[in-house]
Amino acid sequence: MDGDILAFDDDAQQGVVEASNGQRYTFELSDWRGRGLPAPHVAVRFTPRGERAEQLINLPEAQRKAKARRPTPPPDDASDAATPRHSGFAIAAISVAFLALFLDNRVPLLALGATVLAVLGLRQIRQAPQRYSGRLFCWGAIGLALVQAVLSALVDPSMPPLN
Repeated sequence: MDGDILAFDDDAQQGVVEASNGQRYTFELSDWRGRGLPAPHVAVRFTPRGERAEQLINLPEAQRKAKARRPTPPPDDASDAATPRHSGFAIAAISVAFLALFLDNRVPLLALGATVLAVLGLRQIRQAPQRYSGRLFCWGAIGLALVQAVLSALVDPSMPPLN
């Protein structure tokens, strides 16, 4: 017989199932043969024995149809990744800008090089934004190179300190 579980008390390990004809039956956890634990609103199949329900199992569900998957087209270029990678120019620009921090006598030359690399990186990212990222690296390198150039122009190490 088919029905639905109306209630199940975990502490008492007893429940009530209502048959499709409206009649109610009690059952115990030891009568449960279904998947998981019995819970309200679960469709079940059972064997009635007087006022009790025995051999309760989950009501079989109709098999669902599988949905056809559309084949994904192969990428146009094998080097195109799902996520953009950092531009090599952007990484080189920020690296050269940081290198200029430690080479005091080469600051103007390295700052100029970092700026050129950053501009090339920004251009590369603008042309292929789905393929490259790293705008923050480029702008960071330009800003760092600018700060270094200004500071090196203000501070002349050949002058004696003021006393």
